[in-house]
Amino acid sequence: MPSHAPSNLTAWTLLSLPLLLVVGACYAFLGNEAAVAASFAAWRPEHGDAVRLITLYTNWGNPAVYLVYAGILARGLRHKRRDLTAFALAYLAGQLLISAALGRMLKVGLGRPRPGVGGPFIPWSLDAAHNSLPSGHSTEMTLQTAPLALRARGWLTPLLLGLSLGLMAASRIILGAHHPSDVLGGFMLGGLVALFIQWLAPRLSNFLAARLPETWSV
Repeated sequence: MPSHAPSNLTAWTLLSLPLLLVVGACYAFLGNEAAVAASFAAWRPEHGDAVRLITLYTNWGNPAVYLVYAGILARGLRHKRRDLTAFALAYLAGQLLISAALGRMLKVGLGRPRPGVGGPFIPWSLDAAHNSLPSGHSTEMTLQTAPLALRARGWLTPLLLGLSLGLMAASRIILGAHHPSDVLGGFMLGGLVALFIQWLAPRLSNFLAARLPETWSV
């Protein structure tokens, strides 16, 4: 029996639930953000192997998804599918023009100290120790996974993408790079960029339709 595509609401729910559970669990079981930071600062020295695995994922989780979009672009070009080509180009636009620029502007403009740094916010600081909000890794993983989840034909893909997103959020908190609210902020920003990608993709497809040979299909 063929699988039915989930609604956008279902896809968003499956995608976001693991990250929201990670953030909620931090507050529910560890306390405020200072307590969360202190708990994981004490945990890391005693769990070196786990920290190395988590670091591997936090460093390579986002680049791994680049390959997915590269594959979509390559397939679109090879099979002359303007919908796939437009989707990959829309992702690239969202990643470079909005996420990288806006995310960096917010980090610098807000100047939030990272876990363990302490002190007040220092707006427009170029010091990485005061560029905590939003989490760039969480922003990027959200904008990478959300468009794929919304295009999925079954429920399993959004759930697996959500688990990868939740794991990225957890890795940033466990490694002491971000507060729970930083990854939540990254999720919100990444979600907005993902909606922009969804909006842009069909418009790019129409744009390409007017300029590509008739041999290209939808």
